[in-house]
Amino acid sequence: MAKSPSIQDSNFSYTAFPANTGRALHSEFRLKLEPIVNLSSARTFGYEVLTQLHPPGNAEHFFGELPPEHLLAHFFQQLTAIAHYPRDRWYFLNLPMNALLHWDLFNLAMALYPPNVIIEIQDPETFFTLNLSQRSLLYEKVQHIEANGIPVWLDDVDASLIATFAAANWRLSGIKLDKNAFWALSASPHKLHQVVLMGYNIATAVLIEGIENHQQKEIAFHSGADLGQGYLWPALLPDGK
Repeated sequence: MAKSPSIQDSNFSYTAFPANTGRALHSEFRLKLEPIVNLSSARTFGYEVLTQLHPPGNAEHFFGELPPEHLLAHFFQQLTAIAHYPRDRWYFLNLPMNALLHWDLFNLAMALYPPNVIIEIQDPETFFTLNLSQRSLLYEKVQHIEANGIPVWLDDVDASLIATFAAANWRLSGIKLDKNAFWALSASPHKLHQVVLMGYNIATAVLIEGIENHQQKEIAFHSGADLGQGYLWPALLPDGK
């Protein structure tokens, strides 16, 4: 049996899905993997899977303008890529709320999931734009995903968003505290600890983003958070640079 390639040795790229978005299409995508680290053991828990455009461009703008069916197609291309990576790590893949609301499209390829994938809802602030029916439908789909053994996390939350989802009686596998919220709270460890405790009201695990040095790592650890992510742990790039 062939040995699975290590992430460090990976040079995976793939052709862009067909899409007529009214602008020039990027010919291929390459993955960037940002380490997610256990703050107590310093071991790598997993990686956030991000996409680099080739030729280079503004990825946030590019993907922000794609319709849900194209975002989902790209999501499944990422799944195909990480299926070849080691199974002893979790891989966090981003999806916007609007894509999750298109569950019929999403459900077509459920069988392709590797067992070590986490879905990260990348735009929790979109919750404020949804009506009550859409919010209910979205949570039903989140529960369905988790019932199928796929953890769902909220990305980029702050105290206000945590309170909003708590009031809506959401419960998820994890949340990521936004880097700006972390930086603002770092000078007040007690307040940071209180926000982390709030996070545990809606999630089983709490991750802090924006950790750039060892002092911030210590602050994050003493806040009670489980995991950390940031420039302190360099991303792994497919081309090895």
